[in-house]
Amino acid sequence: MKIGLLCAMKSEFDQLTPYLHITGQTDIARTTVLEGDIDGMAVAIAATGICKVNAAITAQMLIDRFGVTHILMVGVAGGMDPRLGVHALAFSERLAQHDVNPLWLRHRPMPENGYFPGDPWMLAVCKKLNDAGKFLYPAFFGTMVSGEQFIADEGRQEIIDAWHPLCVDMESAAAAQACLANDIPFLAIRAVSDTAETGAAGFDENEVSAADAAASAAAAVLKAMAAENGKG
Repeated sequence: MKIGLLCAMKSEFDQLTPYLHITGQTDIARTTVLEGDIDGMAVAIAATGICKVNAAITAQMLIDRFGVTHILMVGVAGGMDPRLGVHALAFSERLAQHDVNPLWLRHRPMPENGYFPGDPWMLAVCKKLNDAGKFLYPAFFGTMVSGEQFIADEGRQEIIDAWHPLCVDMESAAAAQACLANDIPFLAIRAVSDTAETGAAGFDENEVSAADAAASAAAAVLKAMAAENGKG
């Protein structure tokens, strides 16, 4: 087992890498990929850059060039469900692209009802940790959506009415689509940086602290995955 870790931004990347034992670096396709391990489980981590195309490119690269067997995307997101305050954690049971008609995706694996799946095993690990009180912030499991714009006020209600998501970002569903095309299990872990109440200013204020919240949760998940994999 080898876990591919994706982060969109350097702030997210910088919060996650201290949890890992890094043993090598490869610069490829204008992206730095670090390889190493966490509790003996092999990992490869890269910052994709913002937006869906970058996320999909980097996911495919980790699959093709670095042999990852699972992909975990970690970072911040805008809260859409009012239950999620700043720093709340969202785990992707399913993902969708809110700015793409699912029928346009029919020439690749067709997502069921327009949704890409979160991996059941990784979700089960996350739920066990949550039940045991291992996360620092409240955790929610449900739908995530991605699109090529920052959602403040314009378009917010339309997305909520159509998808009822926990949160919105600009990468996760595209990485999930790349994983589905390759039969690679995928999960996204996002921490809320901004909400309807904070507006865009919330992102500027909470970017690093939310990235730290997501990284802490992901580190706990990776360690639990390593432990479960070792039992097998």
